[in-house]
Amino acid sequence: MTRAGLKLRRSWVAAGAFAAVVGAPAGAFGGAWTLPQGSGQLIATLYGWTGFGPPWGGNPPVSQSRVDAQTYVQYGLTDSLTIFGQTALEHYALGDPTPNTYNGFDYSDVGLRAKLWSTGDWVFSGEATGFIAGARDPNAPAQEGNTGWAGEARLNAGTNFRLGAIPGFIDAEVAYRLRTAGPPDEWHGDLTVGFKFTPRLMLMLQDFTTVSSPSTDATFSEWRQSVVEASVVYALDDKWSLQLGLFSTVWTVKTNTQHGVALAVWRSF
Repeated sequence: MTRAGLKLRRSWVAAGAFAAVVGAPAGAFGGAWTLPQGSGQLIATLYGWTGFGPPWGGNPPVSQSRVDAQTYVQYGLTDSLTIFGQTALEHYALGDPTPNTYNGFDYSDVGLRAKLWSTGDWVFSGEATGFIAGARDPNAPAQEGNTGWAGEARLNAGTNFRLGAIPGFIDAEVAYRLRTAGPPDEWHGDLTVGFKFTPRLMLMLQDFTTVSSPSTDATFSEWRQSVVEASVVYALDDKWSLQLGLFSTVWTVKTNTQHGVALAVWRSF
């Protein structure tokens, strides 16, 4: 059974692109955009979900739940190069027929985003990220498949637009993630569309799709998942913003469903 993860952080990072292209009061950046040299951003996120995994050994679907407290930081080394990293503490619980709980660190990562090209309203960038597993026991059901390192290469494209009088942005990303210690490698496709309805209020609609590579492993089979999210960001001032999001799976193949909520605090520096 594959425990889908490592993607919620991108929800909040992509949101930051809006401030880069339309000047939101929060002053946040992210997605395809790099930060100006010497500027940074911290995003603290608390999210949780419940759902069911696929049937296992002829048994009914397995109930699952998860809560994460996540911290993400990015900093502009130059105007065209941004370093970023994140870590998280998680509580992950599996129900029958193999009830098990994991409390500890989720994957932590560090990476670089480089601006590749820009023209008009469009910007294109690339990322390289390394992931370090927090789980250590591959024989524990709640940790199985999440004890190996991972590496990812990602291409991003973003632009801003106007829908009548409403400014907005689009951020589209595609990535290939190399997995170890069991699970097959993964293709990721993420899409974010944002609208700024007032100087302080932004709405985001997002889709996060993962399609694994083919696999003949009976334990870590080929799987697919799409998660959609709607969230609102409210800028308190030029440094602080709050974010509330609701997310749910709309498509799953041989992996778990997710129905949850996420809260985040942004701090620009």
